[in-house]
Amino acid sequence: MAITGRQIRGARGLLGWSMEELAEKAGLTRITIRQIEGETVQPQEKTLNKLFSLFDMQGIEFLPEEGIKIRKQETRHYEGKAGHRQLLDHIYETVKDGGVIRQFNYGDKRYLPYEGAVVAEHISRMAEIDGLDAKVLEPGGEAGNKVNYCDYRVLDKKFTGMAPWYLYGDYLVLSLHEGDGKREFVTVHSKLLAQRYLREFDIFWNLSAPLKRKKKDK
Repeated sequence: MAITGRQIRGARGLLGWSMEELAEKAGLTRITIRQIEGETVQPQEKTLNKLFSLFDMQGIEFLPEEGIKIRKQETRHYEGKAGHRQLLDHIYETVKDGGVIRQFNYGDKRYLPYEGAVVAEHISRMAEIDGLDAKVLEPGGEAGNKVNYCDYRVLDKKFTGMAPWYLYGDYLVLSLHEGDGKREFVTVHSKLLAQRYLREFDIFWNLSAPLKRKKKDK
């Protein structure tokens, strides 16, 4: 969803932030914020994405027809390419200072065929995070071409029919639809639920085989 200067100004007002505070948090100048809010410049897409993610982490929801509100529900819905990008941004912002990620029957490269540049950029920035505890259980497709910030074990084939899920921090991601390149997700923010899924993951992790190291060519 495209956001307008008026929405940004309103979101800043809801949070009680000054222009200087928003500029510092977003890594921009006060003049740039003033120009964006006054709609005297057309900001780059990456700048708007940065502002969207920043407000999103504070519970601000942008509505159609330039509306805004503070989000109160514990569930969120992401749909389409734009929604997937917003979800990846939220994952990164949540764990960028370190944290826990668990992926069950779900690899990071799952969507590379559809959104190569976006997913590749996300994988690259995630690899630079210090203190990230990321584990992946999947059938083996990605395990042979793994990302370097995750530890892998191969999920037994008898479990591959189970629903995939992705856990980051206290957020659980469930996939609703993935056919024909369409992507639709729901996230649930619940510390209790996250702890339960972590325990479930540990059970399957302990039942699964570590990856065998490939023999070096002589």
